[in-house]
Amino acid sequence: MNKYQIIHDDLVKDILAGKYHEKMLPSDYALMNRYHVARETARKAIAMLVDEGYAMRIKGKGTFVIQHNRYSFPISHVESYRELANRLHLKEHTQLVAIQDAEVPATFDSKAETVVLATEITRVRYLDDEPIIIDRDYVLKAVIPEILALPKSLSLFELFEQQLGLTISHATKTITIEALSIQDKQLMKLPEAGVVVVVRSETFLSDGRTLSYTESRHRADKFKSVEFARRH
Repeated sequence: MNKYQIIHDDLVKDILAGKYHEKMLPSDYALMNRYHVARETARKAIAMLVDEGYAMRIKGKGTFVIQHNRYSFPISHVESYRELANRLHLKEHTQLVAIQDAEVPATFDSKAETVVLATEITRVRYLDDEPIIIDRDYVLKAVIPEILALPKSLSLFELFEQQLGLTISHATKTITIEALSIQDKQLMKLPEAGVVVVVRSETFLSDGRTLSYTESRHRADKFKSVEFARRH
């Protein structure tokens, strides 16, 4: 991991813990001394925080926290749940429900004229021992013909990038509010009536091919997405 990423992640952890509640973050020079890095490395870590909406720089005064209790799922970033959990030091675990052959559902609007075959991987994400997300991934067989198992310690992104050598480029995402399904109620232990936040995404490789489709069904009372917008 790059040193600027280590500094960034440490600061995010401290911000989320309330250490810098609406206070000034350490200066570039303080970070240089603490982590034994060049000023450019420290500035890059702070710039990431500013871009993500955690902080803002005020010329001549320093960098101040503007969002101290941010708990956000990665909507505008291409990041796996495990990467997010590791980065923010969340207490999480995942239950693998099923791996099976399937067709990509029409809800993804793949625009294909024929049936799109995939490996469907269904998992339940737990945070603080509560089931809060059902992830249903459809990995296209045209790219990866078969996935028979997925170790608990291995995320799909790690499988794609580290084991298979694929390069992920970007993803498109849509967010909708939908009624609870029978499986939502069963796997997330929800009441008879209610809604879930559904994030559907299409992930692309660097050569333009679609790698997978994902449907993430979030408990509405646990879902939060915060984006930082600037006026240009």
